[in-house]
Amino acid sequence: MGFAVKLISKQAKIEDCPPIVSDPKYSDKLAKLRELLAPLLSAVETLVEINPDKCIGCGNCIVACPENIILDTRSAGGVNSKNPDALWTIEDGKIKVLHLEKCRRYPPSRMNCNVCELVCYSGAIKVVA
Repeated sequence: MGFAVKLISKQAKIEDCPPIVSDPKYSDKLAKLRELLAPLLSAVETLVEINPDKCIGCGNCIVACPENIILDTRSAGGVNSKNPDALWTIEDGKIKVLHLEKCRRYPPSRMNCNVCELVCYSGAIKVVA
């Protein structure tokens, strides 16, 4: 069970378990495990996907993001953050991630925050897990 938790939290890789990788009797289980983990392993560290093509530049995510407000209090008043240390900003009418590591969903704390997704009416922000 501990290894499974480490796999899901990206603290371990499938290859860290030699029997499942090297023993042919586990080949079917290895293939299924890789299939199950593929979406998780391809997701960004925060498990938040941003589609800039869908972004309409409204800035709701910037105003609503608790971490962005801490980093630049003007964001709470509806002003686009110009702080280079902010989590994200709107640039050329699209969301731009500046410091992903400041997101509440970033490991190791991985807080279950989805405020940005809730206020994104264009569907540009999706929490994948």
